[in-house]
Amino acid sequence: MKTFVPALALLLAFGCASTPTNNETGGASATVAGLTTNPKNAPEYILLSAPNQVREYDFGNSLGVRGFHIRGTMTNRGFYPAGEIQGAGKFCTDGKDWLSLSDLKIHNASDGKTPSAPYILGCATSAGFQPASRQVVVAQ
Repeated sequence: MKTFVPALALLLAFGCASTPTNNETGGASATVAGLTTNPKNAPEYILLSAPNQVREYDFGNSLGVRGFHIRGTMTNRGFYPAGEIQGAGKFCTDGKDWLSLSDLKIHNASDGKTPSAPYILGCATSAGFQPASRQVVVAQ
């Protein structure tokens, strides 16, 4: 028992010391199955004007991405968003359509289907997808 307690304390101390942190903000960065929930660390993004493509984020580009986009990670279950919609653009006022992040398809409200998370509400347009707000629905 005398050797068990110090060994356990050492194990717990090592486990806490190896917790991932976000050096940019100085705080912990939450992860879900190894995926970041901090948009600053997300390796990929979807440009809402061309939502059927997942693109690699260029961390060396000081200008960033132009237009509405969502940062995250592509998984075997679809695109996992990290935060809300970023960038500039015009919002859709009557957002009844949705962009499914699971299959990267735009669905029209007239289809009669119910969206399942994760998705973005907005309007299907000839130029892609126009969000109704910056919100991404990740749970129902």
